Amino acid sequence: MIKNILKKIKENFKILITFIIIFILFTMPLSYYIETPGGIIDASKRFSIEDSYKIKGTYNLAYVGQLRATIPLLIYSKINKDWEVLPKEEVVLDNENYNEAEFRDHLMLEEANNNAIKVAYNKASKKYVIEKNDLYVTYIDELAETNIKIKDQIINIDGKNIKEKSKINDYIQSKKVGDKLKIKVKNDSKYYYRYAKVIEYENKKMIGIIITEKQKIKTDPKIKIKFKNSESGASGGLMMSLSIYDSLIKEDLTKGLKIAGTGTIDQDGNVGKIDGVKYKVMGAVKDKADIFLVPAGSNYKEAIKTKKEKKYKIKIIKVKTLDEAISKLKKNG
Repeated sequence: MIKNILKKIKENFKILITFIIIFILFTMPLSYYIETPGGIIDASKRFSIEDSYKIKGTYNLAYVGQLRATIPLLIYSKINKDWEVLPKEEVVLDNENYNEAEFRDHLMLEEANNNAIKVAYNKASKKYVIEKNDLYVTYIDELAETNIKIKDQIINIDGKNIKEKSKINDYIQSKKVGDKLKIKVKNDSKYYYRYAKVIEYENKKMIGIIITEKQKIKTDPKIKIKFKNSESGASGGLMMSLSIYDSLIKEDLTKGLKIAGTGTIDQDGNVGKIDGVKYKVMGAVKDKADIFLVPAGSNYKEAIKTKKEKKYKIKIIKVKTLDEAISKLKKNG
């Protein structure tokens, strides 16, 4: 039997080698990613609120399609002008691995959702209480002089229990450039003491790390967030805050329209810029959105450029804050 198998392999050797080469060409991932037109997700499918008001239209989170490059996909990207090839370092940074990037993006999604809850409930005059606020290190800049690790939970700095990331920045500003901070952290259930030096960059004092808040919020009425494990990032903050807010008030701001958009949201209701606007606009048009909300500035310019180049009819509205977005939606139509 073994002799027969070996004979078959010998007879079909060239075919097998050809098959293996083709398989490698089509499946071997390269050090590139490809961005493609995405789509939109109904934000109301990602949360539920007790006794919420129903709205006729929808608020939709715009996203970018992303593929890990292979040789055939790279070849196709050369003839498809709607695909853009990005080097790996623009997606996964040099000083972090894929798991660390995934941790950061998921925690940023959680922080964005919590910010959306807070600003929406504040605007709708509803109650919430922050029951717990943990601080995690999610990025370390190459300029940083520190031995701190991504995923470290900050317990205290120089013995001071600081529970808000804004207060950490205030403390850093009170120190001198070159001062060495002693930071107690928790990582994988163990406690460590790390250090970080205060540095100066573009006339600002910093320690070169990004801290993300992981909060437990109790709301009235109760809200439940339900994103998929495959979803991450902070760019849906604006649309989540609008969808939550409109579910808490009697007035329907959508007027029955399909509203898509993108932009981060901070706890003060400010809308922040994001990447991939071109592909998000294209995805919104593909999914037949009526309106596209986008952060003012370079994001808005990119959205308008895409609209003109593609001759889209979608209405594009620029916003700087949640308040401005609400005001413009009230005036729309």
